[in-house]
Formats: sequence, C-alpha cells, structure tokens
Amino acid sequence: MLPQTRIGALLHTDHLATIETLQAVDEMLEKHRKAKNPPAIEGEVKELLQRLSKTMRAEVEKHFGFEENHLFTVFLNHGETGMVNILLQEHKTILPLALSLADKADKALEGGFSDVSWAEFRSQGGELVERELFHIQKEEMGMLAAISYLVTPDWDAKLAETYEQTVR
Repeated sequence: MLPQTRIGALLHTDHLATIETLQAVDEMLEKHRKAKNPPAIEGEVKELLQRLSKTMRAEVEKHFGFEENHLFTVFLNHGETGMVNILLQEHKTILPLALSLADKADKALEGGFSDVSWAEFRSQGGELVERELFHIQKEEMGMLAAISYLVTPDWDAKLAETYEQTVR
C-alpha cells in the first residue's frame, strides 16, 4: 500500500463527492428514461439539479484548475508527460460538457424542462457521467498513486495548503 499524502487525500475526497453526484444523476436519468414527459423540478430532482450545478462547476473550474496549474507541474518536472497529456486532453473535453450541463440544470431550476431541453440534458448527462467517471478512475489509479512517489512531505504540505485555499 502506498503512503497517503495530504494532497492525495484531498483530491480523493473531492473525487468521491463528484462520483456520488454523478451516480445520482445517472440514477435519475435511468428512472426517467422511459417517461413521456420531463421530470418535474421538485423534491429530489430539484435538490439533485442544485447539487449537480454546484459540484460540476467546482470540479471543472477549481479542481481541474488546481491540477493544471499546480499538480501537473510536479509530474512534468519528473518527466511524466504522458499522464499529464492524457488528463489535460480529458479536461478539455469534460470542461465544456460539465459547464453546459450545469447551465442546463440552472435553467431547469428556473423554469423546468421542455421536451427539447430534457432530451439535451439527458444526452449530455449520460455522456458526462461516462467521461467523468472514467477520468476519475484514471486519476485515482494513476495520478494519486504516483503523487506519493513524486512529492516530498514539504511539497505535499504546500500543495495541500494551496488546494484548500483555491478549491475549498
């Protein structure tokens, strides 16, 4: 077992929150898949749309930003360009999709879903769930595992402090 770093633990905690939200979105999409009408924006659906918007914005704006501006530098300084390039490409694909879905959730919270907006939300939601879960798996198995080999305790503390200041 690899030693746990503070920054690794912080990233892992955020990953778990994102996974929980994405799984709830996936369950909602499945629950309403065969319905003739879009779901009403009340109760669990309303709460989930609020959580989805907040979680996706935090994930792709703050979490991705921290990785790109602080953590990936550590990897590049150790010659780990392959992993960084893959994760950056995924960020570029996921970011606009996640923000678009967050915007659609916000619009639905304001005025409900039309048949068209629900179809778009359902399609983009399914794609986001698939892409983001796969991305998180890569980060958990590759990036977080590698952090313990690449950062000193001092760098770990600095990265964790920066993360807490910029993301949380």
